[in-house]
Amino acid sequence: MPALPHRLKKLRCCPPPPRVTGVVAQTGGGSGEVLVAWTPLPPAAKVAFYRVYRRVTTGVWRPLAAVTAAAVDPGFPGKVVLLDFAGTFPGGGSGGGDEDGSGRRTYTVAAVGTSGLEGPWSAQAVGSPP
Repeated sequence: MPALPHRLKKLRCCPPPPRVTGVVAQTGGGSGEVLVAWTPLPPAAKVAFYRVYRRVTTGVWRPLAAVTAAAVDPGFPGKVVLLDFAGTFPGGGSGGGDEDGSGRRTYTVAAVGTSGLEGPWSAQAVGSPP
């Protein structure tokens, strides 16, 4: 089993990225969008992309998008940004998406390193479409 020590060495040498911080969610445009933004991790974290999750129901999350650090918006200087449209997932709330009864959507973000390992999830951010 010489391959096992090699795999363990790889995990030891390449830890997952740290927790993403600065996650916010706010009203987007006029068609049910929510903007999700966060502070990018430094280059030393070796992030390949960010995985954004949206809550379907309590305790159930679906991956919404994989976003690179190139996704910027002038309205959010220094942040990575995702625009989430209504009805991304079938079913759910009154807007046709996964919003709760009041129309709010809950998000969390994790960084995925160049090693392929996903870091811990960020704090949750809640936004409402217009």
